[in-house]
Amino acid sequence: MIRKIEQKDLKEAVNLVNTVFNEFVAGGYSLEGQKTFRDYLEFKLEELSQDLNNGHKKMWGFYENEKIVGVIGTRDRFHISLMFVAKDHQKRKIATKLFTTVVNSLKEKENSESFEMTVNSSPYAVKIYEHLGFKATDNEQINNGIRFTPMKMIVK
Repeated sequence: MIRKIEQKDLKEAVNLVNTVFNEFVAGGYSLEGQKTFRDYLEFKLEELSQDLNNGHKKMWGFYENEKIVGVIGTRDRFHISLMFVAKDHQKRKIATKLFTTVVNSLKEKENSESFEMTVNSSPYAVKIYEHLGFKATDNEQINNGIRFTPMKMIVK
């Protein structure tokens, strides 16, 4: 079941993101990049509740037996800021279902026939985002040790 992350579930959601980051992404980052990401998560836990309340950021969780096994977050409505699925739940289309939930939510609110979505994908997730329909807009970049490929897609 997919639903918006509530205050009571924030810590669990951030813990899932941190666990999956450590398992699949951190090894491809420098120590600086790992620290930058962990600092971002720490900030996210402290500030996310306020950002969720004012609508600047949104997060959805994929719940199985009331446990979060997948998370997607957006900022500024059209940018995916994170998407992580627990190791033992990968390759079950959970990321696709989370992404579809975000797209459908945006379609309900948008009056235009199409809109652009963006993501800065980790090297680990580029193929996942390509499968969802994103295309790289530039080569891989590094900012504060974080490796990412800027990507976008037009949603119709």
